[in-house]
Amino acid sequence: MSHYIALTCEALARSLYAAAAASPHTITMRLFKQGLHNRPKNLHTVLQEAVDEIQPGECDAILLGYGLCGASTVGLAARHTPLIIPRAHDCITLYLGSRERYQAEFDEHPGTYWYSMDYMERLPAGNTVALGAANIEAEAAEYEKYVEKFGQETADMLIEELRKWSQHYTRAAFIDMGLGAGDQYEQMARNKAEKEGWLFERKQGDARLLKLLLNGEWDEAEFLVVPPGHLIQQHYSDGLIRAVPQTD
Repeated sequence: MSHYIALTCEALARSLYAAAAASPHTITMRLFKQGLHNRPKNLHTVLQEAVDEIQPGECDAILLGYGLCGASTVGLAARHTPLIIPRAHDCITLYLGSRERYQAEFDEHPGTYWYSMDYMERLPAGNTVALGAANIEAEAAEYEKYVEKFGQETADMLIEELRKWSQHYTRAAFIDMGLGAGDQYEQMARNKAEKEGWLFERKQGDARLLKLLLNGEWDEAEFLVVPPGHLIQQHYSDGLIRAVPQTD
C-alpha cells in the first residue's frame, strides 16, 4: 500500500472522494478553490507552493487532479517526490473519462456550456456560471465597473465583443457523475439552453481517469509521471505534456 497526496480542484471533490474511498492506497486529499484557473498564474503559484510544502518522505507520490487548465500546470516542478498528472486539457476531460471522448464532444459541439453537480454546488449563492464560461459571464457582470473606468461608450464596445463570444455557443450539457441528487443543477442547464435557444443534453460522466489516478495505475498514454528534479512542459503532440529536467 502506498500513500498519495492528491492536490485537486474542489470542482472534482465528490468524484475524487468516491475514488479515494475505493482506492487500495492511502489518499490524503487537499482541495483548492475552483476558479483559480481563470487566472492561470494564480493557480500555478498555489499548486507549486502546495507541492513545496510537502516534506521528503511524507508520501510516495503527489497526484494532481488537474489537466492543463489554461496552462496553469505547465512549469510545475517535482522536488523530491514524483508528480503524477493526467494527460488532459481540463476538468471536462476528467469528467468524461478520456481525451478521446472529450475530443469527440468538442468536434461535435465546440460551443458547450458544461454543468456538473460537483462544480455548481460550490459556486457562490446566486451564481450559475457554467464550466468553461466563467471568464465570459464574470466579465459581463463587471459592466458598471467598465463604465466607471473607461466610460460608457468603451464599456458598451467591450460588452458587445464579449457577447460575440457567446454567439458561438450552441449547447448546454449536464454531466451526471452518479453521486448525489443533481436535479437542480441539471435544471439550470436546461433553463440556460431554453433561454438561449440551444440544444440541451444530459451526459453520463465517467470517473475512470480519476480512479486510475488514485489507484496508482498510471499508463504512460494517459498519465505523465514527473520525476524529482523535472518539471511539466507543454508539448504539441498527442501526449499534450512531457517532463523535462529543471535547469534552475
